[in-house]
Amino acid sequence: MKEYVLRTDNLTKSYRGVNALHGVSVTLKAGKIYGLIGQNGAGKTTLMRLVAGLSFPTSGTLELFGHRGDKALQLERKRLGCMIEYPSITPGMTAMDNLRLHRIIRGIPNEEVELELLTIVGLSNTGNKKAKNFSLGMKQRLGIAIALLGNPELLILDEPINGLDPIGVVEIRNLLKKLCEERQMTILISSHNLPELYQTATDYIIIHKGEVKQSLTLAQLEERCKHHIVISSDNLEKLVSVLEMELNTTNYTVMPDKTVKLYDYLDQKEQVSRVLFENGILVTNLSNAGDTLEDYFFSIVGGDSHV
Repeated sequence: MKEYVLRTDNLTKSYRGVNALHGVSVTLKAGKIYGLIGQNGAGKTTLMRLVAGLSFPTSGTLELFGHRGDKALQLERKRLGCMIEYPSITPGMTAMDNLRLHRIIRGIPNEEVELELLTIVGLSNTGNKKAKNFSLGMKQRLGIAIALLGNPELLILDEPINGLDPIGVVEIRNLLKKLCEERQMTILISSHNLPELYQTATDYIIIHKGEVKQSLTLAQLEERCKHHIVISSDNLEKLVSVLEMELNTTNYTVMPDKTVKLYDYLDQKEQVSRVLFENGILVTNLSNAGDTLEDYFFSIVGGDSHV
């Protein structure tokens, strides 16, 4: 396998003149779990559809396993497993029949893989129950089993833990980690459950309004979700002015609740407090804290560094 399983360069997708994706350049390495983070409408599903060949880019290039071009990509996509938007299931069939249908369509000969995959996703005991009577979580599990047919080298999952109960979420998390570690499978997963992504992914791609804002590793994320000083005051505009003019720092973020996160002077709270007091600022809170994944995500796509 190539070291890089996916590369995109300046990938753009427009619908009626409106960009759903704009200039997206990402690289996915083998044997990693990539968490695709973004709000609804950010372009997560559009990117996944382009990679899977369910849609075609307006401009830019896409490379899979070191190959590009329509014919080559069509061949390389046989090495993908995908569950995008909704599980591809037939409501009137059982879980086993659904899996068998997709196995036959894809020309996979070994029947024993059906029970193996249903066992992996926790659906081996569903018997003659039709998929239309499955819970949302069960449908998600079946969709993942279908995506795993053929032992793909790149697995693409769009909101795979949607509808799962807490135990189911943990089971899917453990499954994805096992697939990555034991089979060196590369996984691209989108989710609104940011704490869960934090416990699952090895790398992160933050996308907002069709543009990639950041690509970073777990280690980089942990470094950036670093400790800070939370400051609340009665005069936000004057507070940030003093930070910049008196303390000579712009390394802060103004949050929607009008608190300020200061990333400098972590061991010098007394100095910060004194300078603010000397400049007539009434401080109602001055405490140490640390970002969560949600905090950091919001600081990238929804926060504002300046007033």
